[in-house]
Amino acid sequence: MARDRDRDRDYDDRDDRNEVEIDLEKYMALVSKLDDQEDIIKSLKDDARKLQEGIEPPKRKFIDLFLDSNDLNEKAIIGFISFFLMMVFGATDLLTAVIWDMDLKVSETIYTSFVVVTLGAFGISEAGKAFGSDK
Repeated sequence: MARDRDRDRDYDDRDDRNEVEIDLEKYMALVSKLDDQEDIIKSLKDDARKLQEGIEPPKRKFIDLFLDSNDLNEKAIIGFISFFLMMVFGATDLLTAVIWDMDLKVSETIYTSFVVVTLGAFGISEAGKAFGSDK
């Protein structure tokens, strides 16, 4: 019974002081291991960011259109713009005829020029693909 009383008194003393016993060597080993793991995570994140940058295509700039080493087909771009302007001209002519019952006063030469540029650009582009040398 005296032993139970001593044990209860020791338990009460620890409870009053709110103390916990920690092995300092084990604690330092855990902190060191955590620090090493954080370093590994940081290096893996850096590697992943570098790989992600390598995967993404470079940002295009307008000036890249004028470089000889670009991978864009300038003739197709010009042909598309010319075709788009022909479509705008045709839609505008149609709308003015339907809504206001009047003809659009645009020279036939302008429309013909857009047709020639469109056909020429797409024709040159396709001819270049067909007869061009593979580098």
